[in-house]
Amino acid sequence: MKNIKYLFLGLVTLGLLASCESFLAEDDINLDPNKPGAVPVNAILPNIEIRLIDVYGGDTARFNTMMAQQVEGVARQWSSFNNYSGLTPNRFDTAWDNYYENILIEVNNMILIANTKGYNHYEGIGKALKAYALMTMTDLWGDIPYTEASLVGDSELNLNPAFDSRASIYTEVFALLSSANSLLNGSNGGLAVGSDDVIYGGSTAAWLKAIKAVEARAHLHQGNESAALTAAKASFSSPEDNMDYTYNASQQAGWWRFNDGRTGDIEFHPTLRLIMEGLDDDDRLDVLDQTFITSHPYLKADMTVALISYREVQFMIAELEPTGSAAKHTAYLQGIQASFNEIGLGETEYNTYVTNTSVDPGVSGLTNNHIMTQKYIGLFGQPQVFNDMRRRNDLEPYSNLAPTSGSQLPVRWNYPGDELLFNENASGYVTTHSLFSPSIF
Repeated sequence: MKNIKYLFLGLVTLGLLASCESFLAEDDINLDPNKPGAVPVNAILPNIEIRLIDVYGGDTARFNTMMAQQVEGVARQWSSFNNYSGLTPNRFDTAWDNYYENILIEVNNMILIANTKGYNHYEGIGKALKAYALMTMTDLWGDIPYTEASLVGDSELNLNPAFDSRASIYTEVFALLSSANSLLNGSNGGLAVGSDDVIYGGSTAAWLKAIKAVEARAHLHQGNESAALTAAKASFSSPEDNMDYTYNASQQAGWWRFNDGRTGDIEFHPTLRLIMEGLDDDDRLDVLDQTFITSHPYLKADMTVALISYREVQFMIAELEPTGSAAKHTAYLQGIQASFNEIGLGETEYNTYVTNTSVDPGVSGLTNNHIMTQKYIGLFGQPQVFNDMRRRNDLEPYSNLAPTSGSQLPVRWNYPGDELLFNENASGYVTTHSLFSPSIF
């Protein structure tokens, strides 16, 4: 694996995005640029955040939503991806390298620098981002190299790091979130986070809510429903709390860039279309079910990409609240309304939609089948639907999904080709951890 075979000493390259340039002169800029400790934390942070959002809203979103049948690969290599035959290990090299090289190595060095200098809020944000990345990776691949991996610039090179179990990765995720919460609840240590934080602009209150939202997702993935509900209720209170980033005309979103370069390769999936058509008056379909080109009304250049959102949190609460409770029903409707707002629709369209009893059967009639169906629609383009497909394959719409070929839906990502080639400890995972078995969830 490239990130383990070569130590990553250059934390911020000459290709660092233009939006980060204004942060380079704010902290110890005259130190030796060849040493990780010399790079200012307020230059590293925006690079990490944008890279994380890019890979999550890019490769992760495209593969996950295709396997969960929100989008369909219809041309060139994506048609083979869609029928699973093209999902060979080498197809996952880029995402693997991005998560390790551009996120974990960079964020570990930022945490180290922040800890050394006592910049508590930078360290806290770094740990929250690291927890998010680790959770995403272990949910895609299962066991991953971690404790023996060379993930800090001056660490000793390990050519064959062992794989840590998913359970141990989750233990680390919760520990990181707990530490991040403590650090952000205290003094900033002499350097306040500001506009270099492209997600929350340095707002500790916003980060503390986001930590709870990520914690809720993590507990849900672990099957700890009580803890997930508690964390979710302590997190986002409106869409303004979303852990997200809005792209711009000069720094376009991943879906737009893909559609610009690979027009016609991916389109709206007929499975999702049929589900939405079966629920009358869903104006979201008119917005989403259009040809995937650069003029798509939702997959825009300046699209806002969420790592975790208010609408997801509301659907989590709805799933976890007791059946027949008013709280379950309220959260369900709030999740739907937020999904309408997300794609530019308003109260009129939402009110018309929820008058249908097939959408809103009332407090006593609401089931988790309704909730998971609306979450599936409401999280269009979001990688989380693949996690839900594996986690709740007993519920609609996932229980009705049919494989595009063969007899089984994918249940994980293949380990990347580079890892299988270069890391001796990966050899045992080739057959035992394939695209179709065993399920991570």
